[in-house]
Amino acid sequence: MALCLAMLAALPVYGADNRERINSIKLTVTCEVKPEAGKTVGAVSVAISDDRLEVTEAAHFVDTEEDVWIRGEIPTIQVELSVRDTAKYRFTSSTKVTASGARSEVRSKRVLDNGDGLRVELRLPKVAGDLEETDDFYWDGKRARWSDVDGADKYEVRLYRGNTLVTTITTTSNGYNFYPHMNRAGEYTFRVRGLSSSDGEKGPWSERSDEFYLSSKDVYTGSAPGDDSSNGPGSTGTSGSPGNSGGPGSGSGTTNWNTGWVQDQQGWIYRQADGSLVRGSWIYVDNNWFYLGADGYMCTGWIFVDNNWFYLNPVSDGTRGAMKTGVVCVDNRWYYLNPVSDGTRGAVKTGWIWIDNQLYYMDPSEGQPGGAMKTGYHRVDGRLYYLDPGSGVLWRGRNVPDGRWADENGMIWE
Repeated sequence: MALCLAMLAALPVYGADNRERINSIKLTVTCEVKPEAGKTVGAVSVAISDDRLEVTEAAHFVDTEEDVWIRGEIPTIQVELSVRDTAKYRFTSSTKVTASGARSEVRSKRVLDNGDGLRVELRLPKVAGDLEETDDFYWDGKRARWSDVDGADKYEVRLYRGNTLVTTITTTSNGYNFYPHMNRAGEYTFRVRGLSSSDGEKGPWSERSDEFYLSSKDVYTGSAPGDDSSNGPGSTGTSGSPGNSGGPGSGSGTTNWNTGWVQDQQGWIYRQADGSLVRGSWIYVDNNWFYLGADGYMCTGWIFVDNNWFYLNPVSDGTRGAMKTGVVCVDNRWYYLNPVSDGTRGAVKTGWIWIDNQLYYMDPSEGQPGGAMKTGYHRVDGRLYYLDPGSGVLWRGRNVPDGRWADENGMIWE
């Protein structure tokens, strides 16, 4: 028995790895040509100054389908490292990797060959470059419309009456209803240019559009969007305005007013001073925006207008029909409706959203119109994040529930 015990003690302990761990490494990235829109995808190199390590698979760009950089693309670099003395050193999942040069940052890392190697992915800032001019712009009734500009996520549009600048708006859509700004007869034109939020780039202005003539009998008679006066477009200031006891917010009985809000058996309409009905347009009454459909009746719930989703209060609480903004809960899902008067006030916002210095993700594929707030583990553009299950706030710079680390951008190291 003593001999057997001695033999057992002499056997190697498999599974234990007593090699010294590589605690941290620093990579230096050098691009042959700075990635810019339209430039050829050049070579890239990654250097490491640690004598214990070497580069075994040279750095190269991945997930690049074109020979030239496309504006808005995020260059991704992959490189593989290994330890020179595999009997003495090893990588672990806790090996910290940092990068410098070319404004690079570490995207992910993966331990290879039982700690002998490490595959690292890095990313560079979005590819910048000049924005192009829009290819097509035209009037669609009283709405200005234009084609996409590659790399632009917003558009600046100027409306003119003759040679007079009427207003300038910024929108994320490819169209804008200028009718609430057309309060005088004349010939209206517009011009548009693309904007990029990621790098502040501004594209060239388009030429003036064709002229749209508006007669005096067809001019808009109320306030333009963003006017915070108590009486908005067509408002009579009577007790029949939305939010008051006789208005559509209350669900009360019929009225006999000739102008303002009027209710019949089908719903609420809004009659202007000349007796005509507001149709297919927004009106601003008593500090709230309402939308009248093509049939002239006030809409509630979700509506899709000018390429955006809006939510109009369906509850008779004194503001029935009023456009909602900010954070709202609909059918047990949370949404964020643009609170800023930038041409898309009230529109559903999607993607990453900052609210009170916290990041949230409003998934464009979730919810009735898209834009419902995500919670828990969620992938965005192939990267894993953790969003607080109670509040939806992105966890950053901390360990997530399964023990993995979420970096300062919220990306979980896999």
